[in-house]
Amino acid sequence: MTSIEIKSLEEFQTYMESGELVYVDYWKDNCPNCKMLDLSFQEFKHTAVAEKVKVLKVKLEEVGENFFFDQNVRQTPTLVLYKSGEEVSRLNGFIPPNKIEEAIAEHA
Repeated sequence: MTSIEIKSLEEFQTYMESGELVYVDYWKDNCPNCKMLDLSFQEFKHTAVAEKVKVLKVKLEEVGENFFFDQNVRQTPTLVLYKSGEEVSRLNGFIPPNKIEEAIAEHA
């Protein structure tokens, strides 16, 4: 699993256009569930399917609220799986590692 911090809309678009399987973790500072999701990713990265996906970390304070609204993100954390730039799965709140893995297994 490769984890990449996104700092701009252009950077985000580059990964969306890549045709790869991409998880986007929409998060913000001072979000307890966001910290818990990071722990889930620490466990997930040791699974067999982890190498099939890139994880983009998109922080509200970096890209702004308007970007989150444009992506229809209304709470943090929101975890969205994209395949070839199209949304195929969306999970909100704390997500256990097995749920992260299940979405990939279904769409990989």
